Amino acid sequence: MKLSKYSLCSGLVFFLIIAIQLQGNELTVKVIENTEDLPHEFSRIWKTGDILISDGKNLALIGGAKRPLKTFHAVNAMGSILSFIPAKENLVSDLGIGAPMISIKYKRKYPIYSSLKQLKKNIPEGTLAFEANAAYEEEGKRAEIKTTYKFFAQEGGIDVISTIKNTGKEKFRDLEYSVYFTAFHSYYFSPFNREKHPHLNFRVYQKKGHYLAWLNLNPYSKKILPGKLASGEHYKVHYALLTDTRIENLLKKVYQIFEIDPLQAKIHLKNFKGGLAEIIIRDAFSPAVFFRSFLEDPLFLEIPFPKGTYLVKAHFFPAVQEEILAVETEGENSCILEDIPSGTLDVKIRDSKGEFVPGKVAFIGLHPTKTPYFKPENPLETEKRWESFKNSCYPLKEGMKVKMPIGTYLVYASRGPEYTIDQKIIEVLKNEYYKLTFRIDKVIDKPNLISIDPHMHTQVSDGTLLIPERIKSVLAEGVDVAVATDHNYIIDYIPDLKKLGLSEYLAVIPGSEVTHGGVIHYNSFPLEYRPQEENNGAIYPLAEEASTLFKASRKKYPDAILQVNHPRAGRLGYFNTYYLDKESASYALKTFDTSFDVFEVMNGPYFYNSNSVAIEDWFHLLNRGYYFPLMGSSDSHAADRGEPGFSRTYVYYQGGKATRLNVNALILALKKGHSFATNGPLIELKVNKKYKPGDSFTAKEKNIDIRLEVISAPWVDVDDIRIIINGERKITFPVKKEEKLTQNLIKEISLMLERDSYIVGEVLGKKTLYPVVQRPSWNGEREEAVLPYALTNPVFIDVDGNGSFDPPWPEKIRLTTDIPEQKETVRR
Repeated sequence: MKLSKYSLCSGLVFFLIIAIQLQGNELTVKVIENTEDLPHEFSRIWKTGDILISDGKNLALIGGAKRPLKTFHAVNAMGSILSFIPAKENLVSDLGIGAPMISIKYKRKYPIYSSLKQLKKNIPEGTLAFEANAAYEEEGKRAEIKTTYKFFAQEGGIDVISTIKNTGKEKFRDLEYSVYFTAFHSYYFSPFNREKHPHLNFRVYQKKGHYLAWLNLNPYSKKILPGKLASGEHYKVHYALLTDTRIENLLKKVYQIFEIDPLQAKIHLKNFKGGLAEIIIRDAFSPAVFFRSFLEDPLFLEIPFPKGTYLVKAHFFPAVQEEILAVETEGENSCILEDIPSGTLDVKIRDSKGEFVPGKVAFIGLHPTKTPYFKPENPLETEKRWESFKNSCYPLKEGMKVKMPIGTYLVYASRGPEYTIDQKIIEVLKNEYYKLTFRIDKVIDKPNLISIDPHMHTQVSDGTLLIPERIKSVLAEGVDVAVATDHNYIIDYIPDLKKLGLSEYLAVIPGSEVTHGGVIHYNSFPLEYRPQEENNGAIYPLAEEASTLFKASRKKYPDAILQVNHPRAGRLGYFNTYYLDKESASYALKTFDTSFDVFEVMNGPYFYNSNSVAIEDWFHLLNRGYYFPLMGSSDSHAADRGEPGFSRTYVYYQGGKATRLNVNALILALKKGHSFATNGPLIELKVNKKYKPGDSFTAKEKNIDIRLEVISAPWVDVDDIRIIINGERKITFPVKKEEKLTQNLIKEISLMLERDSYIVGEVLGKKTLYPVVQRPSWNGEREEAVLPYALTNPVFIDVDGNGSFDPPWPEKIRLTTDIPEQKETVRR
C-alpha cells in the first residue's frame, strides 16, 4: 500500500495523495445519536448531533451541536475538533480545537460557528473535508469566518485552514486572528524558540496510550497578525493535527512536514530498577525541548532528532541524571543514563520542647550532586498537570522515610515567616540509614493576627497538586486559613483535611476563581459547596463584560468577597483589559466596573514587575477616593517554586483558629481592610496609638503620631521601613546594622498634616527569601528576586474636620470609549 506524502510549499502544508488503496478502510461519516453510534466512548464531551469520522485506523469527532466547552474562555463545541485518537480500545481524549479566536486591542472574542457542512466538490480521493462558518459583527465591524478540516485516510492527520474576511466597510485595526486550541491536558513538549527554532512551531502532547501533535504552520512574527484588515481583505491561518501511538512515528511525520531529515538517536537506561521515569531532551544551547515523556519500565529509547547537540535528562524519582547527546550524520548518536544507589533518611521536625511541627523539609544538591526530584503525580494517569520540580517533603508526627540518592545535600526545615529555620549539610552513602531531626521554633506570636492565603489551585483546575498535597503544602508554610479557589469550580478541602488528621492546624474556606480569559480573573469566597449543582455551585463564568459576572456573583452569594486578581498580569489582568490608565487611573474603558471589594496587590512573592505596578494602581485609586483593601496571595499552582503563603494576608482578628474559625468575623475584617499583605516581614501600623489599617478618624489636631512596628524571623531581612502619605513615599527609615540583630523594630514619628491624608506602612529588604522560597533570580538582578516586602492598608485621617475623608484627587475615573494609543501591556 502506497502512503500519502507530506510536503511543504510556500510555508503551507498540503497532503499530496499519490495513490491510496483503502483495502476496505474507507473514511466514513456518522452523526451521533447515542452511545451505540460510538465504537467506544473515546470522548467524554460528546453530545447528540456530533459527527464521527473513522477510517478503521483513527477516530475523530467534530462538534455538530452548539454548547460551551468547559474552558477558561467563551469557546463553543460547534464546529470544533473534540477528539482525535488511534482507533484502539480504552483510549480517551478530549480536545477543543478550531473555534475562531479574534483579538482586537488584546480583547478576545470567540465567535460561534453557525453551520458545519461536508464538502463534496474538488476533494481528492481518500480525503474528507468539512467547512465550519461563523460571522462576527461588533461596533460597526463585520467579518466572515470559514474553517476547513481535511481528513486523510490511514494517515492520522487533519489539515486545518481558517480564513477571516472583512465583509464590512470599516477597517480592522490591532487585529489578531487564530483558532483556539486546548488538549485539556498540559503535559507536552515544544522545540519552538523565538531566537533559535522559530520554524519548529509545534507541540507534542503525551496522552494515555497515544501522542498528539499540533503544528502551527504560519510564518513566525513578533507582531500580531494580520494587524490591519481592510474591507474585502482576508487573512488565512494554517495548522495540522497528528496522532499516533508511537512517538517515534509521530515525530517522523512532524519533521517531514517541516522538511527536516532527522537522524535516529538511542538513549540507554542503565541500572534502572523499574517503575516510572521521565526523559527530557533539550537543545543544549536554548530552552527548546525536543522530547519529553513519562515512561513505565523503560530500558532504552530510539527517537528521531534534527542534527544538533542536546542535553538529555532522566528523572528516576528521586535521582536525576544528565548527559550530553551529539546527533551527527556520522556519529553514534547515543548516550547512557544511569540510575544511582541510594540511602534512607528518617526525617522529623520538632520544636525545642520536642513537640511536632508540621513544616517542610527541602533538599538541595551540592555540586556535583543533583537536587532530587521526588515522584510527582503521573500526568498520564491524572490527565492533569504535574509538579515539574519537587524537592520537598512534609513529615507528619511519626516522621517520614525518604529514599535519597547518594551524594551531598543542603537540607533545611521551615514553616513560614513566623518560625525559625534549621539547616544541615549531609552526605548520603549507599544503603545507609540516617535519622534526621530538625529543630524549628515559633518566634513570632501575635494572637490578634491570623494569616490567610486567599488564592491557590489544585488539579481540579490548572494546579499541579491533588487536594491532600495542597493541604500539606499550605500547612507546611504556616498559613492559618486556606481558600480553595480553583477556576470556575467550588471544591471542599474539609474531607481531605480530616482524613489527614490536620484539622487542628488549618482552617479551609470554599471559594472559586471566576475566570474568563481576556476579560477578568477574580476570586469569590466564602461560597457554599453544592455538589448537586453544575461545577459544585460556581457561577457560569462566560460573559461579554466583567460587570455581568460581578452581578451574577452578588446574586448567588451576596455576602461573598469579590477579589480582583493580578490586575496587571498581561491579558489576564483586569486593569489591562479595561485600559485603566497606568499613570494616574484617570480613565478606563467605558464598561470598567468598580463594584468589587478588594484586589491583589501582591500576586506571588515578587514585589517588582506587575505587582509593583498594581501597587501604584492602588495608590492612584486611593487618591481618587476608591478604597479597595489590598490583598496578598500566592496564586500557588504548585509547592516547590510555587510555594503557598508567599504572599499572604495578615488580618487583625479576634477569634479562634482552625476548627474554631469565625468566618464571618474574618470576612468582615478583610472588607474593612484591617489587614496587611506580606511575603515575610510582619508590619503593624498605628496612628495616634489606637487607629490601625482600615480605620478612619477625624483629627482634633493636625499633629499626628505614627508608630510602625516590624517583626521578622531571623532569616527574613529588613532594610527600609517607609511611611507613605497620599501615595507618596515621604519618610524612609534605613535599618542600621546593629538593629538587624533584633527581630523587632519600632519606628515612631510625629507629623503635621495640612490636609486630609491616608497613611500606609511599607517594608522592603535586600536579602532574598531563597531557599525557603525556591525562586532564585533568573538573571541575578534584584528586580527578578524574591525580596522581603510588606504593605499595610491605609489609615484615613479627616484633617479639615468636615466628617469625611476628602481624597487628594477629587476627579473620578473617566469612563470612555476614546482610549489613547496604549504602550506595551504590563506583563506578569
